[in-house]
This record gives sequence, C-alpha cells and structure tokens, in this order.
Amino acid sequence: MAEKTDAKKISEALELLEEVAKDKKAELQSLVSEKYGSLKSVLGEVAEGLQKQGRETYQHGIEKVKDLASRSAESVRQHPWPYLGGTAIGFLILGFFLGRSSK
Repeated sequence: MAEKTDAKKISEALELLEEVAKDKKAELQSLVSEKYGSLKSVLGEVAEGLQKQGRETYQHGIEKVKDLASRSAESVRQHPWPYLGGTAIGFLILGFFLGRSSK
C-alpha cells in the first residue's frame, strides 16, 4: 500500500513540475534569447575579424613564398654548379647508406 501512495505522490510531483515547466517555458526562452543574443553578435564580430586576419596572413605568406621561390630560381640560374654538386653529394651519401649490407 505504501508503494502505491509513493508512486502516486511521485506522479503528482512530476505532473506539477510539468505544469510549472510549461508556464515558465516562454519566460525562460525570452531570458535565454536576451542574454545570448548579444553573445551571438559579439562572437560574430570576433569571427569576422579572425577571418579577415587569417586571409591577410595567408596572402602575406603566399607573397613571401613566391618571393623566396623567385630569388631561389634566380640564384640557381646565376650559379648552377654549387647546386648540382650539392645534389650529387647528397645522392652519393644516400646511395652509400642504402647500399651498405646489414651484416
């Protein structure tokens, strides 16, 4: 018998909570939209700033890479033998290590 009254009390309490939640739903939604509406606009502004800064940094990086590539190409055209010699030595060392037996 006590179990039935406990279950009945619990179901009554749940019904009461459900009614209160329905009544307060609109109020809670307005509070949340007021508080977090400004947060959304601030975050949107920050995101725009970060996107702009990211694009500028990307463009600056591209310009630096293009400049470095053109300077490197010009250096190789003016003095090709040191680059050819360095490449040959590098591959010679690589061949030496790969050609050694593991004994």
